[in-house]
Parts: sequence; structure tokens; C-alpha cells
Amino acid sequence: MIPSIPSSLTAQAAANLAAEAAPAYLLNHSYRTYLFGRCIVAEPEVDEEVAFVAAMIHDLGLTDAYQGESDFARSGADLACRFLDSRGWDLDRIHLVEEAILRHTNLVAEEVPVYRLIQAGAAVDVAGLGYEELVPDDLAGILKAYPRLDFVSSMRTRFLEEARRHPEGAFAHLERVVTLSDRFGTNPIDGPA
Repeated sequence: MIPSIPSSLTAQAAANLAAEAAPAYLLNHSYRTYLFGRCIVAEPEVDEEVAFVAAMIHDLGLTDAYQGESDFARSGADLACRFLDSRGWDLDRIHLVEEAILRHTNLVAEEVPVYRLIQAGAAVDVAGLGYEELVPDDLAGILKAYPRLDFVSSMRTRFLEEARRHPEGAFAHLERVVTLSDRFGTNPIDGPA
């Protein structure tokens, strides 16, 4: 069964923030990141609101509205901290969102469930890593609700631009270590059902 989207005021505000800044392919990626991650990391102790906010903001540092001088993950994490501080969140929960965003590109599986959720969801959506852990009906339902659109070509372009802009950043590291740009077009979730 496809997980539900958190409906708190802050979750709605994070979704609105993403919808205002992100092109459709990136907005849908944020939703899929949360949903894929929630399917894979089903621990009951996961703070779903924290995870959803992190998923919605994790790539906003790639957008024209929030791209900064820092690596995209740092820009997104800083945006999340400002956003949640303005909403009165306590520092521990803000830190969870910040770290989930900063760690989502790590190649070694994170142990903290909320970090792992964002990491696993993004890995499925970008490169298909871990997609076999998804129930086929859940995968199909998520892709129907939040279609891929032109994700492969558009995200690959953004990925390479970010890697060039920040040669010491997360995307440049992923390109050097695993040539991630080659994996966008071979994601098994884009294959025949």
C-alpha cells in the first residue's frame, strides 16, 4: 500500500515551497523520494513529518530560486533550517531535516532511519538502487501519482551542471566515484512494467 503524505501545516507549507520553486520533474522527484523511501524504511519510529519536509526541500538548492554559492545540498539544508526555524520547530528536529538533506547522497547506507529514508528514496528514483525492495504495485502506484515526466534528461543536465559548479561537492564526488550521470538513463524503474 502506498504510504500517505503527511498532512500537517508544516508538511503542506514545505510542499508549497517546493511547488513554487521546483520544475514539475523535480517536484515529482521530491514526492517520489519520500514515498519510495517510506516504502523501504518502514520503521514505525520514523518521524514522517521530518522525513517529508526533508524530501520536499532536499533538492531545492538546484533550483533557480534557491541555488547559492554553496553545494546544492548545503543550500537546501540551509533553506530547510531557515524555513523550520521560522515555523518554530525545535532544534533537534531541524537538525534531523538538515542532516537528512546533507547525507542523502552518501554512498554508505545511513543508520538513522530518517536519513536512510531520504537516501534510499532518492537512490531508487535517480539510479534504481534498491528498487527491488519495493512491492511492484506500490512502485506502479507511486509512478502513476507522481510521473517521471522528463526527469531523466532534465535531472541529468542539472546534475552535471552542479558537478561542474562545485567540483568538491556531492554531485562531483558521485560522478568521480560511480559515474552517476550514466545511470540516469538505465534506471530499471523506467523499464517496461
